[in-house]
Amino acid sequence: MNDWKNSSSNSNQRFIADINITSLADVCITLMIIFMIAGVSAVVSRTGIPVAVPRSSVATPIHSEGVTVTVDKQGKVYIENKLTDLKSFTSELMATLSKKTTNQVFLSADESVDYGVVINVMSKIREAGIENLGLVANPQAPPKIKAKKTK
Repeated sequence: MNDWKNSSSNSNQRFIADINITSLADVCITLMIIFMIAGVSAVVSRTGIPVAVPRSSVATPIHSEGVTVTVDKQGKVYIENKLTDLKSFTSELMATLSKKTTNQVFLSADESVDYGVVINVMSKIREAGIENLGLVANPQAPPKIKAKKTK
């Protein structure tokens, strides 16, 4: 029991009391890079199917989570960037909503899509029991003010 005291006192070993923070810095930098990539991919995942949504003077940005339903120029319907048809639309929408914590649905349609197609998709969303439906629009650019010429 007393052997370890005698053995250490006889040798000339020195204890190192320094803390090496190189690995801590590596872990912090790695985590920072992971969170930066996750943040960028979250923004990129929100921009899915390219559509030219109409502009509105009363459009306000809303930052809430929900399922995005998109109708492109050709009238194809997408749920969260996944192509679907109107026959299986309701079941696929409900399956997608079950994975989310909200029942908010955002409908984004290209401005050149026939009005009847948009109404048909809206009615399918309502048939699924979704009451919280938002229409996506871009805010209008402020009017350009022409400068008066002075002589």
